[in-house]
Formats: sequence, structure tokens, C-alpha cells
Amino acid sequence: MILWIIQKKLERFFDYNLKAKKLMNELMPTELDFYNNETKFNYTDKVLECIEKIEIYLNKMMLDYNLPDNIVETFNNKMKELESKVNSQEFYDVLKEGKEATLKFIRTHISDMRIDFVTSVKTGFAGYYMYYGFDVLPPTTINEFLHYTHSYVINKENFYSMIPTVRKLKEEDHTGQINLRGINNEIGNQLYEIMSTSEIDSDQIDIINLENKILIMARDLGHAAVLEIDTTDLSRIFVKYFIPKNTNQEKASRLKGINENNEKFITGSFQTTKETFAHEICSFMKCIPTDMDMERNSSNIK
Repeated sequence: MILWIIQKKLERFFDYNLKAKKLMNELMPTELDFYNNETKFNYTDKVLECIEKIEIYLNKMMLDYNLPDNIVETFNNKMKELESKVNSQEFYDVLKEGKEATLKFIRTHISDMRIDFVTSVKTGFAGYYMYYGFDVLPPTTINEFLHYTHSYVINKENFYSMIPTVRKLKEEDHTGQINLRGINNEIGNQLYEIMSTSEIDSDQIDIINLENKILIMARDLGHAAVLEIDTTDLSRIFVKYFIPKNTNQEKASRLKGINENNEKFITGSFQTTKETFAHEICSFMKCIPTDMDMERNSSNIK
């Protein structure tokens, strides 16, 4: 019963995250929203309805996973302020200026994310990091609050350890400990079995297997690599990864689907299928730079 409750809360977290993103997309204005006064008022109602729903979803996500009180408080103050703006003459004046002015308002308050904020999230939220979140910039837009919440949860090792283990490979039987958590089904077991025979240089790997998603945190791979795998469509499995410590940019450049390879962190994504995903995931993880690669890189420079 406890396992079921924990799993449902986790599945709800990703469901709310996706719903909030879809609502933000719905807020993007079209030319038809400015056809006459009636369409402008309808658009205003839509904006209010969407931000009210987003507020509910984000509050539930934050409270379920105990985000810092100051972040929750700042978010709720931001939402009150935004609702007040949309209900005011200020927003109607923006609507009268047209689509571009309205789009600027939506981006400024809702959809934009600052580059320095995103960078601070990637460097500040890393598993097994003593000062977790200490130097992350405060979020200011709804999208930044959503990104902060998602990153705060899935990059924290405590989040993985709270999910009950269904299969476990001890360190003495492998190069490191492997935990299969969550649902015990075919696809989760397939990944666990292949991983247990792979020589992955991690002393602890946690796999959380859900209905339509698999999360992996691997300690010592780029400090604590996180893979987020969408298994909704098994013919087209989507893998997104975040590696918080880049110890060797040359080695990282060869990672499949890489899109960010800077001196601090690595991000990327790729697609696979049910038939090949377990082998591809394990092969990919074996290629992630470790602290040993940093030592090799330093000796090469000398």
C-alpha cells in the first residue's frame, strides 16, 4: 500500500509537470485573439483560467516534495501579482497594442527562462552535492518555477532512495550497487538485467521504473548523471540526460545526442526502441566521463 501511494505521488508529479507545460503553450496568443473586444476578453479569461490551473499543479508538486518554504512563498506571491495584472487595465492596454505586446507580456511573466538561471540550476542541483541548491538563482517566471521544481526533485539522491526497491544487486556481485525501484515489470527488468551484466563504472545506480517513465541516477558518472526516459511509446522511447560534472569535454563530445558540452555540465537527448533501449542505455552510461577521465585529461595536458 505504501509503495502504491509513493508511486502514484511520483506519477502525479510528472503528470502535473506535463499539464503545466501544455497550459503555458496554450497561453501563446494568436491573431484571432485580437479580432474584436469579445475575443480579447475571451483571451483574458483563458489566461486567468490557465494560470489558476498552473498554480494548483505547481503548488501540489512543491508541497508533495517539500520544496523550500521561501520558494513556495515567492511562487504564490508571484501568482497573486500576475492574476492582479491580468485582471487590471494594464493588461487590457497591452491587448489593445496587439499580438506582439501581448506575447512580450506572456514571455516576461510566464514562459521565459534566463540563461544564467538555467545555468545555475544545472550547476546547483546535482546528486550527492553537499550544498544542494545553495547557489541557484531565485526563479521569477512561471516557467522558471516549473524548471526549478522539476530539477530540484529529480536530481536529488534522497528522492530515489525513498522509492522502495523491488530488485537489488549488491556491490560484491558487481562493480557497484544497482537498485530497481518502483514497478516490477518487463521493461524495468529488461533494463536491470542488462545493466547487471554491464561494466558500468558507478558505485550506485538507482532505477525508478514507473508506468510511462524510467528515471536513472548513477553516482560517479559525471558526479551523478540523471537519465529521464519516456516509455509512453515503446516504438519510440525518448531519453533525456543531464550530467552535472564534465570531467573530460573530448570524451563527452562522443556521447550520443549531446547538445551542451561546456566545462561544467553536459546535456543531451536521443531516441531508441524497446528492443534496443536497454543495451543503448548501458552503452551510453559506460561512455559518460568520470573523475578518472579528469585525471587522464590533466596528465595529457602536462
